[in-house]
Amino acid sequence: MAKKENPFKNLLKPIKIGPVELKHRMVLAPMNETLSGHDGQVTEQLIAYYAARAKGGASMIITGAIMGTELASRYVWGRNLYCFHQGHVVGLKMLTDHIHYFGSQACAQITIGFGRQGHSRDHNELVPAPTAGLPYELALEKLPKPIEVSMRNIEHPRWFLVGQMTREMTIDEIHREQKEFARSCQLLVLAGFDAIEIHAPHGYLEHQFLSPLTNKRTDMYGGEWRNRKRFLNEVTEQVRYAVGSGVALGVRISAEEHMEGGLTREEMIDVAKDLEARGIDYLSLSDGGGYEEGGHLVPDKDRAEHIPEHGRDFKKALKIPVMVASQHDPFKADKDIGEGMFDISALGRQLFIDPEYPNKIAENRPEDIKMCRYCDTCLSLCLAGVGPACPHNPELGREYANPEYKIGPRAEHESIIPRGMLSGDMPCLDRPWWKPEFPVIEKCWRPFRGPGRR
Repeated sequence: MAKKENPFKNLLKPIKIGPVELKHRMVLAPMNETLSGHDGQVTEQLIAYYAARAKGGASMIITGAIMGTELASRYVWGRNLYCFHQGHVVGLKMLTDHIHYFGSQACAQITIGFGRQGHSRDHNELVPAPTAGLPYELALEKLPKPIEVSMRNIEHPRWFLVGQMTREMTIDEIHREQKEFARSCQLLVLAGFDAIEIHAPHGYLEHQFLSPLTNKRTDMYGGEWRNRKRFLNEVTEQVRYAVGSGVALGVRISAEEHMEGGLTREEMIDVAKDLEARGIDYLSLSDGGGYEEGGHLVPDKDRAEHIPEHGRDFKKALKIPVMVASQHDPFKADKDIGEGMFDISALGRQLFIDPEYPNKIAENRPEDIKMCRYCDTCLSLCLAGVGPACPHNPELGREYANPEYKIGPRAEHESIIPRGMLSGDMPCLDRPWWKPEFPVIEKCWRPFRGPGRR
């Protein structure tokens, strides 16, 4: 019997993002799965969760947002991975080893902080943000529908509806955070990541500086549009310089805020052009103004319908690949890619329910795919801080118990030296400012004393 022709030619077409080639257009979208340890460490379950999606055929695994500075780590929501000192590298290297073993590229999504959306252990503490006295406030109508229903029926999670009071970050503090963040991105290169994605949507700190709704500053980082763009533009420029040319660099942004007085699509396209000019290799599009517009942050089927239109408008303005999320229907996604709406499909909840989705597409078995029902049970459990589970995938949350996701001796396709180190152009960020490079001492100043040869 003749083999049936695979109709997913566009989804299965390879694509390059900077120096990294993806074997097809389906990647794991970044999500805050709350699977890290309480101090931001890599856990056995976190590794197994990502390994399952790599084994399922995703061409790139994008982590949930990693806290890229020590200050950011004090004000998280739930649990996140940390990367801001050398001690974090070993666990992250174990993660990238698993991803590479199963044939995927590894991308670290990293943020400079939650800003006003963060929570400290002491809820009376002021949270560092662009603007003082501006905590977030969530209205039920703006939440994903299943979360709205649970908030109406259960009192306990309602503490999350109002954030902590904020304080304004000083300019010196901003500059210290930017430099520490760039250094943290270098640690991710050492940990073996092939790509780094700056997380700047969803009302996180990078987004807060952009938005007139959350940035009321009157200095060089606030006020008119070019000043509100300054923070993200500087961060991007510094990270591009810091990580060198050996890894791909992307930025994720919201396409618009969907709130009166908030960021428009035209403004975000302008930001995207700035980011492209600063050397990013791809743009990842999400949507909404953050927690206060959560229905677009985690869209249901209806709210996700317009996302390809976002991709089309950004693609018209850019030369780099554009990634979009929440396009679960493989037939429509393949058609949209073919029509130039976007380049890469990032799948989140869809790979919760069926990690084998990319393999099934590659094998032309779309009828075997378990489709996401948008019940958001996974999201509700992540919000509760216990990690995801799915009524339709009994393995989600227990991947650590499956021996299939363990790795063996290093395979031939794995590189011992991290990709980013092979280019040899990652600079030292602690060099004396007046020197073109960090000096080396050629000869020891103490005379040699034997026995034996020097």
